[in-house]
Amino acid sequence: MLTLRNINKEFESVSAVSDVSFEVNAGRIFGFLGPNGAGKTTTLRMIMNIIQPDTGEIFFNGSIQRPENRAFGYLPEERGLYQKFTLVEVLEYFAKLRNVSNPKPLIMNLLERFNLSDRAENKVSELSKGNQQKIQFINTILHDPQFIIMDEPFSGLDPVNQLLMKEILDELKSRGKTIILSSHQIDQVERICDDVALINRAKLVLSGDLKTIKRQYGEPILKISFVDETLIHHKKIAELGGSIKDNFVIFKVDTALESKHIISEIIELGETKEIKKAEPSLEEIFIKLVQGDIS
Repeated sequence: MLTLRNINKEFESVSAVSDVSFEVNAGRIFGFLGPNGAGKTTTLRMIMNIIQPDTGEIFFNGSIQRPENRAFGYLPEERGLYQKFTLVEVLEYFAKLRNVSNPKPLIMNLLERFNLSDRAENKVSELSKGNQQKIQFINTILHDPQFIIMDEPFSGLDPVNQLLMKEILDELKSRGKTIILSSHQIDQVERICDDVALINRAKLVLSGDLKTIKRQYGEPILKISFVDETLIHHKKIAELGGSIKDNFVIFKVDTALESKHIISEIIELGETKEIKKAEPSLEEIFIKLVQGDIS
């Protein structure tokens, strides 16, 4: 478990992080969100002891005493791999710094999972951006850390490798690891994370269980599509307060009676392909909170 309590950090009298408190539970994946310049990376670097908070406390499994460095795995947004060395050389070097004995079999196993075993003797500089990101991730988890902190972990990864990373993170979660990730890819955060926090202008806006947040801040919606897709532009849609997104008509509804009324009106327009109730996406909630539409 990782706990931040009233963390503050200023740079030249500019507040980067202001009175931020949240908790990351072991065995769950925690998504840390915020627009550019909100304070995400500064917060992660304080957790990693790269910089120190001006005030406030960080607890690790309930203790103010920071564990040894090998208890942490950190994937920074900026790549820090030695470009002129082979994949195996780089990974063995970092493994030995963390006192991992006989790391070669584990390295080869992880390279195999990421379809890079045939490139084990290639130099890092010969890899694409996406493949270098996979090496960064392998380096983050190679020494079996308890606390896994990742800044933009999906950068450069295609959908197949994003799915593979999710599978590995789920495995680590099942082993009770404490995992926190920051990403601008909110759709990935929504698919992967159990809990989320949102920071904006250095201050924490919300923190908690993702499902609870979606119930608390989201407005129930109806998503409707037509067999004749041109009907989404019918004037009746606008009269009923609908909006258009991805060939769906979207209605925000407050009550079951309102839903019933809208559906009865829509059916009169023409044959529907799909009518379903849905939650708003995390991205929609994020945008509303950042823009100040939800208090």
